[in-house]
Amino acid sequence: MRKYVLRPLFAALLAVSVASTVACKQGDPNALETHVKKLDDEAARSEAFNQLERIVSGIVTDPEDPRRKEFAEKVLPKFEEIWDGAEPYREQMLTMALQMERPEAAGIWSKAVVTDGSAEGHKQALLALQGVRVANATGAAGAIVAEFKNLSDNPSKDMGAGQEGALRYEMAKTLGELRAKEAVEPLIAALSMPEEKQPKPVYKAAIDALGQIGDPAAVDALIQVQFAVADAPGTQSIGERAVRALGAIGAPAVPKLIETMEGKNEKVNGVAAEKGVDVQIVQQSAVRILGVIGSADATEGIVAYMPQKDCGEEPEEIDDEEKARGVGLRAFAANSLGYIGDAKAVPALCGCRNATRNPGDLWEITSALGRIGGDEAFACLTDIFTQGYYDPEEAVNSDFKFQIRWEGMRWLVLAAAPGQAGDIKAALEGNDAKVKEEVEKLGWSKGVAVLEECKEDKACYEKVMGDATRDWFEREVAGFNYARMSETGDVAAATALAKAFKTRDAGARMNFAWLTAKVAGESDCQECADALEGVMKAEELTKDMTMQGAWLMARQSIAKVEGGAAAAAAGGDAPAEEKPAE
Repeated sequence: MRKYVLRPLFAALLAVSVASTVACKQGDPNALETHVKKLDDEAARSEAFNQLERIVSGIVTDPEDPRRKEFAEKVLPKFEEIWDGAEPYREQMLTMALQMERPEAAGIWSKAVVTDGSAEGHKQALLALQGVRVANATGAAGAIVAEFKNLSDNPSKDMGAGQEGALRYEMAKTLGELRAKEAVEPLIAALSMPEEKQPKPVYKAAIDALGQIGDPAAVDALIQVQFAVADAPGTQSIGERAVRALGAIGAPAVPKLIETMEGKNEKVNGVAAEKGVDVQIVQQSAVRILGVIGSADATEGIVAYMPQKDCGEEPEEIDDEEKARGVGLRAFAANSLGYIGDAKAVPALCGCRNATRNPGDLWEITSALGRIGGDEAFACLTDIFTQGYYDPEEAVNSDFKFQIRWEGMRWLVLAAAPGQAGDIKAALEGNDAKVKEEVEKLGWSKGVAVLEECKEDKACYEKVMGDATRDWFEREVAGFNYARMSETGDVAAATALAKAFKTRDAGARMNFAWLTAKVAGESDCQECADALEGVMKAEELTKDMTMQGAWLMARQSIAKVEGGAAAAAAGGDAPAEEKPAE
């Protein structure tokens, strides 16, 4: 009887022992290395990949899962080792590498970006580029540069699934996000490619990338491409992207732009002549870009460029044609000097306030003085507010003779120091009755009240600026004073200004976007960029044309605070509608 009982018990124990031995040999089914070992066996390879995908699907739910590092150390080297002989499994490898977001995948991504022109190769390259960006895999930059050059020489290989130029677009975009300095030369070369060999989105991606990398070597090419490649006007046009890229490069671009402004850039003049663009348009473009850059290095050059014969206490007599041309040129110059914000420009600007009494240049002079601020600018604005007027022949009608006064009071308030609130009130009190009436309608006195409320208290201005329930002009006045009280390079202050971008007035938005970049200086401020971009994305379906200027300014500021020259010294994804069509 006892013998009968022991036999089944022995058999059961033996079965458990055998099962344990088999399990040990097979390995832990939830361990990565268990399946990595099987990748060398072609018969077991398919199941091994399926099991790895199963494990990865569990890892991706937790960004902090330590198995991500284990995947990089144990799985990725094997993927790279078998890549050439595992063609049917490449998409699985690339997808898992993308999900793990590890820069150690640069090896297989470098292999995948080399395409044979097939639809499958095209798909794999796009997966690889996406992975490189997500993981910031700088180790893949060299391979991407090499293939970008190859596709530029052989554009027929970049036609996958009807997406003409899609690979070059994604490669340029990736190289920009990697800040890959080795990409500068081929990206510059892309800007001079014949249009029949390269679709416009590739030019745009190359321009954006050069701005992100921030290498001054790209300045000439970025100036020229505005006139070399035709494109429809718009906030995402080739010309506007080049402006943003040059703004991101910053002060190193100033000398070449001054040369262009002075009409001495022969290469650009030659391209413009070939395309039928008047050299004055080229010059004005350079003036505008200098304002976008905002470097005081350009002040002297722009002041010299600005027409001043008919300015000052003893103006020269000039004919009507020269006077009319001077209005336009002076307006461009004044606008840029205002965005540069250098007090050294105030004497020239103030000296021209009575030159023509034309709204075209007088308004730009007034707004420039308001942005610059300071005692000298405030005194000049006070004179404009109390004595200025538009030539009746240039105004809408005689009722608008003093329009520069009631609209200009906004800039008087923005230029004022807190202690000058009483001076503004006095200037208003002694003004024309029509001016007082219009000022009351426009609500500029609310801004004066903010100066009296906050005085020299920076925290008070920050509170008013960030309060969405306050009037937009109250917030704008608070923003100017908060910015003036902040140190250049103060990222926290720049972020606060960026968050105030969402106001109800388009002009105030422009100023908040401008002040954001001005306060950030050469500091990288991704939070600033995210705040500005967030507002635009939330409103992109509204199609509010009045906000186009504000959006342009915001995109210029984003390009500057995301890196540009600062990134280059240390070492705008295109929207969906700008990508190559599918």
